[in-house]
Amino acid sequence: MGSKQYDETADVYDDTLNVLTYARHAEEPTFRAVMGDVRGLDVLDLGAGTGIWTRRIKRAGAGRVEGLEITASMVETARERERGERLGITYHVGDVARGHEAVEAVAFDVVTGVNVLHYSASRDELLAMCRTASRALRPGGRLVANCANYDMPADPDYYGPFGITATVPRPRAAGATVRAHTTMGGRPVDVEFYLWPPDTYESALREAGFGQVRWHPWQISPEGIAQYGQDYWRRYTEHPPTLVLEAVK
Repeated sequence: MGSKQYDETADVYDDTLNVLTYARHAEEPTFRAVMGDVRGLDVLDLGAGTGIWTRRIKRAGAGRVEGLEITASMVETARERERGERLGITYHVGDVARGHEAVEAVAFDVVTGVNVLHYSASRDELLAMCRTASRALRPGGRLVANCANYDMPADPDYYGPFGITATVPRPRAAGATVRAHTTMGGRPVDVEFYLWPPDTYESALREAGFGQVRWHPWQISPEGIAQYGQDYWRRYTEHPPTLVLEAVK
């Protein structure tokens, strides 16, 4: 799965997410709003990386919090963070597309997937990820995730102000590979992910056992607007790089 591409960036991943403007002022407030009040809820974070979202969720008052991540170096970094600040989070090494017995043996109220679904190289792999989320949820539980926007602009520098360049193949097609470039801790990083239309995500989610699927607009924090201005964020909200979905089991 695509998150293996981050194997050499585990030590700087958290710092980068805290510095990138969209991560702080769009991603974080939007996911918090769509997740809602997690106090007392059991939450599983798929593609947990170094645990930046598991820690945010636990600090927000969630009950049992666990993370599943394919990249062993990132899991080790997350566990080091846990040893430094005992929050009671459990991390597992595993591929979201293959599932994991430990996270499917118990039921969660909410499953999150921040920048993970679009690493599906095929619809079958996407379906497998959705099934992992479904099996981990209690009836009525929710998946909150984001996925690459199939209609993201073809201009590779469109997201340049946010620290990203992305090359979209022409003509674009379902499953097309996007090559993106950014920096982490001052290091250049190239990653690849895949474009799937919204109806592909919706059909995979329903096949995996989800009912209602809702799409949510990005919310920009008041601090982000005050610091950078409305015009800076307009290109992000009008043509976002990823779309936020909520699916109910």
